[in-house]
Amino acid sequence: MSNFSSKKLLLLLAIVLVIGALFFMMFRSGQETKSRISLEVSADKPTYTSGEEITLTAKLTNAGSGETCVSNMETASVRVSSLLRDGEEVATRSAVSYFITSFPKMLESSLVPLPSGESLELILESSRDQGLDAQALRTTALRDGRGVAMFYDVETPGSYKLELVYKYQGTASPECADVFEGETNTATVLFNITSE
Repeated sequence: MSNFSSKKLLLLLAIVLVIGALFFMMFRSGQETKSRISLEVSADKPTYTSGEEITLTAKLTNAGSGETCVSNMETASVRVSSLLRDGEEVATRSAVSYFITSFPKMLESSLVPLPSGESLELILESSRDQGLDAQALRTTALRDGRGVAMFYDVETPGSYKLELVYKYQGTASPECADVFEGETNTATVLFNITSE
């Protein structure tokens, strides 16, 4: 009799494990396909003259099965993971940014819906930075409730390799039910700066 109840117990345990594994796989699969955002980046041309404005297009694509919200605030949602000139890190500087409204509120209001299969293009442009005394790309990070700008020198002649990722830094918005909070793939763009 105990042999019979041991077999029932093992069978019951096996059924519970199979159901648990199936539930886990379905839940995980649903999470991955619901909002999968990919990032591509391109420069408007392969070569720039030193001091010339650089324009980059960061393209977010929703490859998931459902609509999700992403930030359209390019300098705050696209982050530089690496910027090399001739294999060496470029000069940088950081500074606290001041805005009319709080930076977290700006991030929250930048959320827009991105339907499945659709894309959103974010434009990053360099500008003259007085601190570096050079053309610089700028991103802004949320630190201790405020924005901190990071400036990257893109004026010195050389061959550049820029790696970017998208990562929303803010909180959810009442207008967006599903915010993509993950980090995208790393996208790479190459360009050259010449002295003439």
